[in-house]
Amino acid sequence: MDVKIEPISEIKDVLPLLVACCLPVSDISLSNPPQFFGLRSGSDLVAVVGLELFESVGLLRSLAVSPSHRGRGIAHQLVAFAEGVAASCGVHTLFLLTTTASDFFKTLGFVPASRSSAPAAIQATRQFSGLCPASSEFLTKPIAKISSHSTEPA
Repeated sequence: MDVKIEPISEIKDVLPLLVACCLPVSDISLSNPPQFFGLRSGSDLVAVVGLELFESVGLLRSLAVSPSHRGRGIAHQLVAFAEGVAASCGVHTLFLLTTTASDFFKTLGFVPASRSSAPAAIQATRQFSGLCPASSEFLTKPIAKISSHSTEPA
């Protein structure tokens, strides 16, 4: 299924979907939120992924797909889109924390990593330093560089 993924500029559109999918929102600053990309059905946001960039590393976060839109490959496409955006911004490695979706992310090439090996920028995020429980799995994935001539995320 081909979907039209777009930047989501209104954080008020993102929060209800994240809450409905039981994802943390207390660390999302309204004045300086992560970048979000999503898919709408009509005017409703039905899927979203967040991305925090820190020079050569990034934190993939807040992947949520409404139950009515699951099973269509949307989550795969959102992650691929976020990877493309990150790569085009010079990010070499993505990290994430998850309590429920480690198997899904492993199918996308993410592998377990030691929290102690996390870059300082990732360790400094509220998600890493306290919001996600110690039982969360910490995963990483190197991402390919995008040619500087390319304007489309992978």
